[in-house]
Amino acid sequence: MNLSTTIDQFLTQLEAEGKSPHTLSCYGRDLGLLLAFAGDIEASALNADLLARFLLSAPVTTTHTGAPRGEASLGRIKACLRSFGRYVANVGTTGRDPAAWIKIKRYEREAPSFLTPQEVKALVKAVASRKGETADRDLVMLRVLLGTGIRLAELVGLDIADVHLDQKQLRIKRAKGGKPQVRFLNTELRGVLRKYIQRRRKVIAETDALFLSNRNQRISARQVQERMGRWLAWAGLDGKITIHGLRHTFATLLYGRTKNLLLVAKALGHSRVTTTQVYAHITDDDLEDALESI
Repeated sequence: MNLSTTIDQFLTQLEAEGKSPHTLSCYGRDLGLLLAFAGDIEASALNADLLARFLLSAPVTTTHTGAPRGEASLGRIKACLRSFGRYVANVGTTGRDPAAWIKIKRYEREAPSFLTPQEVKALVKAVASRKGETADRDLVMLRVLLGTGIRLAELVGLDIADVHLDQKQLRIKRAKGGKPQVRFLNTELRGVLRKYIQRRRKVIAETDALFLSNRNQRISARQVQERMGRWLAWAGLDGKITIHGLRHTFATLLYGRTKNLLLVAKALGHSRVTTTQVYAHITDDDLEDALESI
């Protein structure tokens, strides 16, 4: 069996296992690099030497701009090869795991970028000051992102039926990892969503999506990212954070109020609290206050 067919079958199996579209996209891209490097050889020809030369090749060690690839990106490619290696061994393509030797270096995650409470207020105020249906939708999307910490893909994937106001829940059919999850909705956010859904139900659309584009179709992740740029510009926060930074903001503010990593982990849907530890960073203001109290 040739390499391209084996890759296709591997990705199909991952999809059947419930892996997220993001994971499938990343693995497909990384294995596409391998296919371009090795050619459409027989999968049985995969071996440790070929994979070693692939990992040392320019497409792996540098980005498309020629800059050195970061450790996190290299680690993802290695993790992809490890997973693919186990697959080809298990299905009997090679009879052995050609990637078993690959080691993944653990690295320190940088503290995520986030907004301060004052910046959050400024951002919400800036979007709320805009008029029109698009601005009203944008404000609700922003409030949901800041109030629940859900990811961008989870936001655009929401349907009206996923909002359960009486149960105080937002139900995500397919969170990261392919598993359904539930987010708590506080009183203020429930009020915002209740009014928004009343308006949304009056819109005739071929989709049950909670958030619609200007063409009454499900809004895309790219469109939300573009709107995010406008939100930040209106608030004078150009380039301060990415859309994912709103999730970091939610987590950081929640940890600041509770100092409880287990609670933050549950709010974010993390299966391991070690993933949440990145939010236990100390801001400069916290450090200054602590030093003054000595």
